[in-house]
Amino acid sequence: MTQPIITIEKAIKSYKSLRVIDKLNWQVNEGDIVGLLGKNAAGKSTLLESIMGLRQLDQGTIKLWGYEWHELPQSKKQKIGYVAQTSSAFEWMKVAQYTDYISQFFPSWDKAYCETLLKRWRISHDQVIGKLSGGQKQMLDVVQALSIRPELLILDEPVAHLDPHMRRAFLKEVIDLCCEHGTTVIFSTHIVSDLERIANRVAVLQFGVIRHYYELDALKASIAKLSFTNTSKVNLLEKDTSISRIQQFGDTTNTCIIAPLKKPIDEWCAFYDIDATIQPINLEDWYLEVANEFV
Repeated sequence: MTQPIITIEKAIKSYKSLRVIDKLNWQVNEGDIVGLLGKNAAGKSTLLESIMGLRQLDQGTIKLWGYEWHELPQSKKQKIGYVAQTSSAFEWMKVAQYTDYISQFFPSWDKAYCETLLKRWRISHDQVIGKLSGGQKQMLDVVQALSIRPELLILDEPVAHLDPHMRRAFLKEVIDLCCEHGTTVIFSTHIVSDLERIANRVAVLQFGVIRHYYELDALKASIAKLSFTNTSKVNLLEKDTSISRIQQFGDTTNTCIIAPLKKPIDEWCAFYDIDATIQPINLEDWYLEVANEFV
């Protein structure tokens, strides 16, 4: 049985009168690769920074391997890779100086792997970091995070500045790392197709809480748009949390399955006395549906 790496209980974080994290409970298990979705300003960066101990919660607890950040052994902190939205590298340093400097803080630093990544992604040792492109700076941060051979990898929109070729190269590297070392990963993104390529779980941060958190394969097997004539069990159907808003147009009812079903969809329809037209949807359509669920 897999063990939780991250356990969050009743977390609250506000900026003045704006509550960004609101009594959030969440658990991420060892070996999971979690894609974190949410609208702009939903609080994804705040949540990831809080996990990293960079922001202090107003209330609640975050534990990594059963420890709060101030209790976490240094040996565990050194096995956490983190890529922020904006580059944290020293812009006046050359790439070689930076990687040599950073490596001193991580006993597990894999110099040969670092060199391989720099060469593969065409980042020269002699380049001054401040003169790198936005994408190169982001990839240098990724190199730093991967070269420590992390047990936990936190990525805050790590591919925002990358072209499609570099995005795929990065995603392949994450997959290889997870397969080889069983690394647990959380990465926030707006690119749903990237999430589909590597994640085994998907989470949606909405109104300060993780409102949706599912195994990706189970979710993709269930999500669909439904259209049917009115059912005698519409009142019961409205209470089913696996569907989104019910919309009625004359004798026709439309809705969308947004959560994994515990039974085949035909049995689910039979339970509600529905003779439905079923249209499977992709993950991006699903996200648009749940993102606007309460609009």
